[in-house]
Amino acid sequence: MHNTRILTIKFILILFSFLNANYNHGYNSSVKQFDYYDSIYTKATDLIKNDKLEKSIMLLKEIISKQRTYQKNDDILIMNANYDLGQIYLSRLGDYNKAVIQFEQIYNNVYSGYEKEVQGSNKKNLIELKEKSLFMLGYVFHNHLGNFTLAQNYYNTFLSKFPNSDLSSSVEYELNMINTAVKNFNKW
Repeated sequence: MHNTRILTIKFILILFSFLNANYNHGYNSSVKQFDYYDSIYTKATDLIKNDKLEKSIMLLKEIISKQRTYQKNDDILIMNANYDLGQIYLSRLGDYNKAVIQFEQIYNNVYSGYEKEVQGSNKKNLIELKEKSLFMLGYVFHNHLGNFTLAQNYYNTFLSKFPNSDLSSSVEYELNMINTAVKNFNKW
């Protein structure tokens, strides 16, 4: 009976050691994977600064296509890549429909309850990304795609979700411009 207990205890210890080793291995693997994608993001942002857009777009798309783990740092990385890609399409390439896709991806996939702190100075936090993406959606639809209805919807949503934002005065200005344009159109 004593030998049976000793064998059982040894078996449990071996099993525990095996499970612990696998758990730690998985953690180290995900940390290494995050570090890899984080370094790609840093490289992509450096390429943007040096106007090497084609290579930067390729790297940002690689980050975006990675499997989401729904961990905060992972979401921050992926959504920053979406935002930067949207900015490239909007400001550098004039591909407004592709810019909208990137900003909508952020707006539709960043949920409330995220903390505002960001580890690493080269990334925006998730709330800031959602706020700026919502603004950019209104801006693109108003100023580039000419869809005043969608622009108004995005801007009104912005004001209801972020009433104290630094961008609120810009949103109110844009809404006044849309209302003036609609009034002038109706006069014709």
